[in-house]
Amino acid sequence: MSSKPQLVFVPGAWHTPEAFSLITPLLKSAGYTVHSRQLPAVGNPNPPQDLSEDIAAVRDLVTEAIGTGNDVVVFPHSWGGIVVGSALVGLGKKEREAQGEKGGVVRTGYICSFLVPKGINPIQSMDADWWTVEGNQILLKPSGQQVLYSDLPIPDQEKWFAKVQTHAFHAQQGNATAECWLDIPTSYLLCEDDQAIPCSAQEAMTEMVRQRGGDIEVERIKSGHSPFLSQPENTVAWVRKVAGEKV
Repeated sequence: MSSKPQLVFVPGAWHTPEAFSLITPLLKSAGYTVHSRQLPAVGNPNPPQDLSEDIAAVRDLVTEAIGTGNDVVVFPHSWGGIVVGSALVGLGKKEREAQGEKGGVVRTGYICSFLVPKGINPIQSMDADWWTVEGNQILLKPSGQQVLYSDLPIPDQEKWFAKVQTHAFHAQQGNATAECWLDIPTSYLLCEDDQAIPCSAQEAMTEMVRQRGGDIEVERIKSGHSPFLSQPENTVAWVRKVAGEKV
């Protein structure tokens, strides 16, 4: 068993684990084992009809990271927060210890990500003009490039926007099925210049967790929606702090 927690990164809508490719080597060089996986809703020609496949995929990934008793910290980005908040039931370290099992999720670190109550999906009420729906797939319009990567140079925006995938409509619009942030301590990287999830919405979600009695710590960063691309070193420093280091 590693002395450092295992790290699990959950991509947001339209994205694959490649989005974390700038921070992953930095974390590995700092001694961390990093896990991530493309979710069933992303780039799938047979898109899932609800959120259940994505929830199951995250549970499998986290269970794999726990292994024989590792501590784990889970980092969702954007839409991935809806999946993570629903997926970690029974996987928290305190819950597992109560069942006589070793290891488990000791903390989550939401990166400008959705924190939502059970039965809710805020994306359903978003009036976004930077995507379009075709059948059961959501495709990004060209304007999505600026929304997702606003603080990157244009050539880098174009590079990363070329990598986005389709996203299953019914999965993206699926309601949260649990509130794991009530049981597992949460850290939140609030991106003040985010054009996809406005700063005010992030503030409202983190305050909701606080009002509901959740254990949450918020750190603010002057960043757009993808700080792991625009500010990888600062993002890594935050991740390491969330994982328990004094950085």
